[in-house]
Amino acid sequence: MLPPVREVIDLSHELYSGMPNIGGLAINFWPVETYEAQRTISGGKVGYESRMMLLAEHCGTHLDAPRHFDEHGLSVNEVPLERLVLPGHLLDLTHKKSGEAISIADLEAAAERSGKRIGPGTALTCWTGVDKDWGKGDWVTNRPYVPTTTAEWLVAQGITLFATDMIGMDDPAEWWWPTHAIWLQANICMVQQLANLDRLQGKDFLFLCLPLKMRDGTGCPVRASAIVF
Repeated sequence: MLPPVREVIDLSHELYSGMPNIGGLAINFWPVETYEAQRTISGGKVGYESRMMLLAEHCGTHLDAPRHFDEHGLSVNEVPLERLVLPGHLLDLTHKKSGEAISIADLEAAAERSGKRIGPGTALTCWTGVDKDWGKGDWVTNRPYVPTTTAEWLVAQGITLFATDMIGMDDPAEWWWPTHAIWLQANICMVQQLANLDRLQGKDFLFLCLPLKMRDGTGCPVRASAIVF
């Protein structure tokens, strides 16, 4: 018998027209059918609405697939679901300030506090607290970061999935995004811009991150969530 579900926590930011996004790429939703028009056309028999969506693959809470930085890597539709539905492992890194590197020692200390080891088979979820300032001010660069030495160490630990509330993991000064490259070229997916990670503190949870099954996709917005047992 499955353990009872205590709660389901939404870990995603909303998607909406004009929402903030890295690179200034436009996000827009607009109606192609409206209640008023359909009622007029049908003589009042029916009213409904549907909308078109203009979205960047990498907007809001989203998944990065290996294809993003590796032309021969797995695309979104090819990523096995067992890599996206995993026991969660929350690491509390809220003490790290904007512009500070998240070191190997930081991760080891956070793992010791969590009582769990860093390794394969979990969604390694790095909570920095920056989601509370999502979309505000210089939010893209006003955050800690994961340097390449730490990224390479995590690859050596065999992690399955890296997840975080940050919009990016790389040093903002390194515009070529070497941390992205290290993980994606090692076939490790990433989830960025999570929300509400504070609600997971001290809890055992199943992490879910399900993208649309997009052929050749390099990334996709997701409705990330946690099932708490």
